[in-house]
Amino acid sequence: MATENIIMSMVKTGGNRQDCHEKIRVLSQQAAAVVKQEGGDNDLLSRVQADSYFAPIPGHLDNILDPKTFVGRAPQQVARFLSEEVRPLLEPYKAKMDVKIELEL
Repeated sequence: MATENIIMSMVKTGGNRQDCHEKIRVLSQQAAAVVKQEGGDNDLLSRVQADSYFAPIPGHLDNILDPKTFVGRAPQQVARFLSEEVRPLLEPYKAKMDVKIELEL
């Protein structure tokens, strides 16, 4: 998903989608080789930042790759599920849940 966001950002700056996709594909394979063959860390983002093709977007990568942009409505859905489904089921046991437990090892 992150690479798709990078591609979309490049297209917004005038880049060609197919060219950008190919650049990402090549850099991804190089990064995967480092992980699989050398046991190193995935350095795809460093490769993107170092590649002159992606010069229009390095200052925007933090925003492009912000984890909040990948979760959609999940936070609101979880809050609603907890308030409408879980809390009503726990309500009868509320008095028993006010117990403080200490664990010593």
